Amino acid sequence: MDRRKARFRLAPTIQNKLLAVMLIVALAPIMVFGTLAYFKSRETIINQVGERLQATSLLAMSQIDRTFGFSQENIRSWAALDVMQAVERGDPEGVVSEMLFDYQRAYGVYNTLVAVDVDGVVVAAGDSDLIGISLEQVAWFQRVMQDRQPFLLPLRLDPELGGYGVSIVVPIFRKYQPDKLVGVLKASLDWRELLSQVSAINVGPDEQEESGYAVLIDVDGYVLAAPDFILFDEDASGVDGSTRVYGKRWWVVDNPMLLDRLLNRPGHRYIRRGKQELLLVNMPAREFKYIRDTGWSLVLVRDAEDALKDIAFIRERAVLIGLIAALLIGVVAYVMSRQIGAPIARLSSWAEELTRGNLDRQISLRSNDELAQLATSLDNMRCNLKKNLDELYDSKERYQSIINSIDCVVWEAELNPPKVSFISGQVKHVLGYSSEQLKQELVYWRRHIHPDHHEQVLEAFRYATQEGSDTYIEFKVRHGDGDWVWVKALVSVVIEGLSVVGLRGVVVDINEIVQASEEMEEARDMAVKTAENKSRFMAIVSHEIRTPMNGMLGMLDMFNESGLRDDQQQMLELAKRSGRNLLALVDDVMDFTRLESGQMQFHNEEVNIHDLFNSAVSLVAVDAYRRGLDLGMVAEAGLPQRVVTDVTKLRQVLTSLLSNAAKFTEHGSIMLWAELLPENRLYVEIKDTGVGIAAERQRDLFHPFVQEDLSNTRKFGGSGLGLALCEGLLRAMGGSIGVRSIKGVGSSFYFELPVEVPANQTSLSVRMRHDFQQQYPEAAVLLIGDLPATQMVMQMACQQWALGFHWEPKESRIIRQLDEVLYRRNYRWIFIAQEISDRFWEKLNPYLDEKDGPKIIQLRVPTERYGQRPLPHMYVPFSQRQLADCLLGRGEEMVQVVQSNVPIQSALPRVLVVDDNEVNRRVACGYLRKLGFSCDIAEDGQQALDAVKTNPYGMVFMDCQMPVMDGYESTRAIREYLQGKPLPIIAVTANAMEGDREKCLDAGMDDYLAKPLRKDTLYKMVEHWLNPVQAQALGNRPSA
Repeated sequence: MDRRKARFRLAPTIQNKLLAVMLIVALAPIMVFGTLAYFKSRETIINQVGERLQATSLLAMSQIDRTFGFSQENIRSWAALDVMQAVERGDPEGVVSEMLFDYQRAYGVYNTLVAVDVDGVVVAAGDSDLIGISLEQVAWFQRVMQDRQPFLLPLRLDPELGGYGVSIVVPIFRKYQPDKLVGVLKASLDWRELLSQVSAINVGPDEQEESGYAVLIDVDGYVLAAPDFILFDEDASGVDGSTRVYGKRWWVVDNPMLLDRLLNRPGHRYIRRGKQELLLVNMPAREFKYIRDTGWSLVLVRDAEDALKDIAFIRERAVLIGLIAALLIGVVAYVMSRQIGAPIARLSSWAEELTRGNLDRQISLRSNDELAQLATSLDNMRCNLKKNLDELYDSKERYQSIINSIDCVVWEAELNPPKVSFISGQVKHVLGYSSEQLKQELVYWRRHIHPDHHEQVLEAFRYATQEGSDTYIEFKVRHGDGDWVWVKALVSVVIEGLSVVGLRGVVVDINEIVQASEEMEEARDMAVKTAENKSRFMAIVSHEIRTPMNGMLGMLDMFNESGLRDDQQQMLELAKRSGRNLLALVDDVMDFTRLESGQMQFHNEEVNIHDLFNSAVSLVAVDAYRRGLDLGMVAEAGLPQRVVTDVTKLRQVLTSLLSNAAKFTEHGSIMLWAELLPENRLYVEIKDTGVGIAAERQRDLFHPFVQEDLSNTRKFGGSGLGLALCEGLLRAMGGSIGVRSIKGVGSSFYFELPVEVPANQTSLSVRMRHDFQQQYPEAAVLLIGDLPATQMVMQMACQQWALGFHWEPKESRIIRQLDEVLYRRNYRWIFIAQEISDRFWEKLNPYLDEKDGPKIIQLRVPTERYGQRPLPHMYVPFSQRQLADCLLGRGEEMVQVVQSNVPIQSALPRVLVVDDNEVNRRVACGYLRKLGFSCDIAEDGQQALDAVKTNPYGMVFMDCQMPVMDGYESTRAIREYLQGKPLPIIAVTANAMEGDREKCLDAGMDDYLAKPLRKDTLYKMVEHWLNPVQAQALGNRPSA
């Protein structure tokens, strides 16, 4: 019996296995972690010693670096002293020698201090015996004469001047000619200073000894400073006693890889030398500012066994703790294995009863652990199993009824042999057959599937069976009542092993969905057709409005030059303004319509952004200055010259915002500010001093047909589309717009727009700053007059260009002390932005004829052609580039009062005007004849082609919509006839919709003008396409 119990206790039961596992699991980590902890502790101690020595070496090398840095800065400062200029003359009075003698004695760390002239002769020295020595052929002298830069020499014996030390060589330059070398200052730092600093390093607990010491080596491994037992070590490697303090190389030179790491990479490392283990901590000089070029390295050496003497105590304590822990774990493991093994045996016996089908036997354990919970769960599972078996049949019947209630057909089929094994659901409702009828009819499936979908259905079933993947298909089937209906079949594969053995799926009636989709498609086509009709209607309306507007505005322009009375002139201007407002309204409505319908097209191109801002400001300048306002444009210094964006849309936004500012500002100024934000986002802000906008109205400003004042008594008119159009254009280009305003104070509209910035651009501000500093250093600008926006433009420009600036709003504040003002500051330019009184004119007269005196320029607004005084003048508003050209006297920004009127014989070409509308022909010919052109006319494209074949023309203005032959076809025919000969053909058309310009250019036309014709735009177009001789002739004719 005792032997049987012993066998049982040693048998591989769960209890014994669990005991063994628990012992292994518990003791193995203790042994592993104990071992790891020991080595980790050892590594930690090594790291701690290494980090402490690393900090010591860093502190020591920092002290050496500061010593050399202090010495270098001293030598450099001595070389820069005024007294050092005597070196160039050979120090005849000995003041340099006296100073060097005092410095050498006061500091006590320099072997020698000498000053050498450019011929290599020592002219001054702290030791008078060195004066007169020639160093012309010495390497360090030739190097400093060539490089003209200060440097350090290695620690060597100086064969010419004597003494061991680190030499500091600094060039001496002439005081007011920093590129002129007059001599060299050389100082030799005594090596004993270096030795004392290295010997003072605390490596171990006591003074430096063989268990812990410091060594300073150079790039070749030679010892520069160390304890005596190292310096006089007989085992030193090489010997070079010529110029070194100690001609000994340290033992690390025998290991080149170790030497390289000590010289280049700071850190601590554990190495073995013979039977001795050493901890080396190094700090290379290249980590420091002043001694980085020496190639030195400070190495702290510590005996590893001495550093790790405390680890033995930790090892003994760890072994004792491990033994005690193992004993306790063994006891606990034995008790726990017995508590777990017995319940498991009872569960095993109960499970055997269940396998025999005895579902009535219960089991329960008296413990409250997880095994008791498992026993309870298993007993509950036994109860549920019997219950579930009873409910299985009922569930099958219930699921079948659910399938029958779904509005679809559920089916299942076998592939080998092919057979439909199951059909259920609303078969009669979906397909019009019963389940049994459908099984019989499937033999003739081709009759029940629409002929157009036979291949599609076969391909879907072939894909499912061959690829083993689910799919779906939509097709038409014949319903039991004879109609074709749309169904959607979902096909899922049944896979056993690695092959498809069957298919199952669902067929859903989608006939109503397909019909709804077809109706939606028809509705979409109708909407597209309606939008196209709307666009055609807008194009026709635009054309039909622009055609009579061209005649009306053209004739009004001609009446404007007929010598009318003032009241007639006012009425004429009112009619012209009304016509332009109507035209602007048509343009806004058309643009807004295109934007809403998504037909707006964008074309990016490279543009000079400064010129674009200036042209936009100039468009509203005349009306603004006529109302007494002042305009200005300021570009921040970082704004590039050229960007890539949609020029037309950006100009439209700028013009709209500037026009609004001028419209709602009764007095004060309008300022355009532009800068480039990070990520190439263009920021533009337009500020005015107008009526302002109430806070509650600001959020609705960018909605269509919304104005700040919607009352019947509102003061300002307009359609309310301008800001909405701006917001839509900017949003479509990836930008945004906002407003800041205070009622009664003014408004600020700002927007951001992403742009592309071409590379390799030079900043205009930097270039102008350089030009002014070269030509007019310390010059200043004086502005007299009350133009606040102009004052801001000039002030910002002068600030960017490093010019002085002063502004006086009234001449009365400066007239009494003009001489004093001009004497107090170097005013190279005086701008006068007001009418000059007789008294002020008398004060200015003496300065007009001075050759080197200030240049006096009068600023005039666009509504005044000349100044009342014989002064050069410039018109406002102007850009910063125009202001720079004026100040530097280049370009044509400053108009001289005396202008040449020498007649030039006309060189203007003959012009052909092609238009089927008589009024349009008369308007165009009237403008052109006033410019000095001779005009022929043609009423359709065929007449234009015949005229070109008959007469030589210098330019053709071509309408697009004409009878017989339109302008596009006529242009192509003319180009074919001319065979590449140049002839500018300008499109003049009332088609102003999106894409009309591109259509004209594609047909072969050179440029594009939209009706109604404007005198100024026609003049610019003609001037652009004339050759230089013709343009000169046009420029000397009276303004139209």
